[in-house]
Amino acid sequence: IPVIAAGGIGDGRGIAAAFCLGASGVQVGTRFVLAKECRVHQNYKDKIKKAGDTDTAVTGRKTGHTVRVLKNRLVTQFKELEKNNSSIEEMEALGRGRLYMAAVEGNVDYGSVMSGQIAGLLNKEQSCKEIINEMFEEAEKIMRNLIFITGGRNE
Repeated sequence: IPVIAAGGIGDGRGIAAAFCLGASGVQVGTRFVLAKECRVHQNYKDKIKKAGDTDTAVTGRKTGHTVRVLKNRLVTQFKELEKNNSSIEEMEALGRGRLYMAAVEGNVDYGSVMSGQIAGLLNKEQSCKEIINEMFEEAEKIMRNLIFITGGRNE
């Protein structure tokens, strides 16, 4: 059964690590939000580029719609509702339309800026081709070094 690794993969190191752990492939999310071809609002991209390694939070555990997002005023509001044991209906009402608000309208203060923890490592926009080439060139270099270090043994 092929295993596809996902989460926290944004460069060649993540790809190499996934392959070393036995994955057959990888799924990359947040890195491609910064692709030139991605039509998400520029404010959304800029917020990802400015993010640090502790700038994400998980919301929606109580509603069953768990997502990792960049911290902002919306996250503060969600955390307050969760802390106060607010109803699922209240939480769902707060979240309704918030991805559109961030991704299309560019409101990254009150919109849902979905992003993985890898955002802290991302700081530039590139074409999809450049992203793929860069990631796999780095992964290949790491894998070649591993083969050299182990003498090609895989036990």
